[in-house]
Amino acid sequence: MCLMAKEELESSKVSSRNSINFENYSKLFDAFKQTHEEANRLALLKNWLKGLNNWLENRVKTLEEELSNSKTDFENLEMIYQNSSRKCVGTSFCKNCESLQKKVKIPFKNR
Repeated sequence: MCLMAKEELESSKVSSRNSINFENYSKLFDAFKQTHEEANRLALLKNWLKGLNNWLENRVKTLEEELSNSKTDFENLEMIYQNSSRKCVGTSFCKNCESLQKKVKIPFKNR
């Protein structure tokens, strides 16, 4: 009988250890699943932000090129205006000034 009681006691200890181990395993596994889900969410977010960053960098490059082209166009028009306005000294607008004014659509001062 003593032997049976000892076996029951040891069996009880083993089952309580298994129960504790299962609880620990369950907690660790739940924590792992949450961490894994968060890692996947962050990876998707990183990829989306990387794509957005690439698009924005390309957009900035395009806008810088447009700005440069617009500056060049403006400088060319300004030079044309300055050259044509020299011919208009003492008179109202000449034909060049009138056509330039139509192209640029800004008011010119009478010089």
